[in-house]
Amino acid sequence: MHPILTAKFAVAFVALGATFPASMARPDEGMWLFDGLPLQVLKEKHNFAPTKDWLDHVRLGSVRFDTGGSGSFVSPNGLVMTNHHVALTTIQAVSTPEKDWVEPGFSARLYGEEVPGKGLTLRQLVEIKDVTSEVVALKAADKTPEGNEWREKVEGMTKAAAEGRKNHVADLVTLYDGNQFRLYVYHVFEDVRLVFAPEKQVAFYGGDYDNFTYPRWCLDCAFFRVYEDGKPIDSSKFYFPFDADGAAADELVFVSGHPGSTERSLTHAEMEFQRDLPVPQIVKLLKNRVAAMKKAMDKDPKKAFELRDQYFGASNSLKAYEGHLVGLQTAEMMAKMKARDEDLIAKSGKPEVKAAFDFIAAEVGKLRDKFGKKPNLQMMMPAIEEVSTKTCAEAKATINQARFDVYGTANYPDATFTLRLAFGTVKGYEAGTTMVPPKTTLNGLFERNQGFDNKHPFDLPKQWTDKKAKLNLDTPYNFVCTADIIGGNSGSPILDRDAKVVGLVFDGNIESLPGNYWFDERVNRCVGVHTAGMLESLRVIYEEAALVQELSGGK
Repeated sequence: MHPILTAKFAVAFVALGATFPASMARPDEGMWLFDGLPLQVLKEKHNFAPTKDWLDHVRLGSVRFDTGGSGSFVSPNGLVMTNHHVALTTIQAVSTPEKDWVEPGFSARLYGEEVPGKGLTLRQLVEIKDVTSEVVALKAADKTPEGNEWREKVEGMTKAAAEGRKNHVADLVTLYDGNQFRLYVYHVFEDVRLVFAPEKQVAFYGGDYDNFTYPRWCLDCAFFRVYEDGKPIDSSKFYFPFDADGAAADELVFVSGHPGSTERSLTHAEMEFQRDLPVPQIVKLLKNRVAAMKKAMDKDPKKAFELRDQYFGASNSLKAYEGHLVGLQTAEMMAKMKARDEDLIAKSGKPEVKAAFDFIAAEVGKLRDKFGKKPNLQMMMPAIEEVSTKTCAEAKATINQARFDVYGTANYPDATFTLRLAFGTVKGYEAGTTMVPPKTTLNGLFERNQGFDNKHPFDLPKQWTDKKAKLNLDTPYNFVCTADIIGGNSGSPILDRDAKVVGLVFDGNIESLPGNYWFDERVNRCVGVHTAGMLESLRVIYEEAALVQELSGGK
């Protein structure tokens, strides 16, 4: 699964750097700002030129789950689609041991029967304003010893942007490590109600064994409805219709979602430091946390109920960080990161750029000397943060400016859990000595189930085995594409050229886990639920006729 992997740790982890040089970027790489798309690449490679209306529609049709994840409007009546594992926090919050909706699933077949999500809010990005010049001027004019006067003035700016708009807020978004700033204005929806969720076993089929792998067979979807003033909202002007045929091989697709965080512009020295100290310690911490929760859950049924969402998240993060570590230990990719730094130094031709890299390497070396012999994560993280945001601030600014000077605007900023657009094609890949297909089918689900004799975690609910004969087993179920994603993209719609839904992001493959640091189009894949598989399951297994009709264009 692909939640925001650093949700708990983000403020503590190193966030040095912000862009990825165009010379290193492959054509389909990037988590792009809506006002900074590589239009030339889209036109030359994919013969597609998005219009302003297309971009506005995709932006307004996308939502952020503040519990961590993405979603989209998929009907004229406020229906929102996301992942089951994004919805899991909410489903757990509204469940009780007597009335559990996690394991058996949930269905509200009529308006008004939906269950309100406790504390669940969605955000729709309604306005983007580039305020770089204003913020840079405020920072330059701030002569206070604390240097916080500019922050107070920016806070006033954000309040003014949302003033007079019901249920709206504004946020300042820092990009390129402070080289650019945007003001994002959101419509906040606070009345969000659960409509449908399948059984957890079907949504998370294969459990941790299959997590972050591919091929996959998961119905990792859930649906909510957004209400305002006691009525479903009118989303007719910005929803994404379902394409019943779904994604096809080699088709151009787009992912509109909210990637949580990346660290792709760490210098080579910083990546080596991450490899040797913080990341191994995080893996160790997560292993201990998962083991402790598992022990408590096995001992006490009450704890098993209360901790299952947390256990899922910790197990998921552990596997993700183990993947991060494997990536950082890969000599080939680390050599490319070193070459990337050297390329920038050479092309900039400025001694201060090399001096900036050397300065950061020296500061990282001091951290290594301080914590190398006795790593202590609790003490290490504040020290890393200090070096990241203060000590190396000037050096990072120099490097960032050099990237703009050398590579221009063909860079995308690191992810910040704000709306981005990625694109790619539906495409399999080589894994070792074999080819991995771009799609799986319902037939493959039942073959996997039978191969494990219906034993957990490869068992299926009785209604699935009972209704197998009624299903079209050739229906595509999951698929992969080359769109660039990271934690936080879970629940993002996968769209075609006409902004129709052809799939739903729910994971990355195991090879994509180093994507926190770089993108390798040879093997990085976004894993999604196919719309054809969703509709076939909803229609045959769950007999959700009204929901299928709504997704298919009906009221």
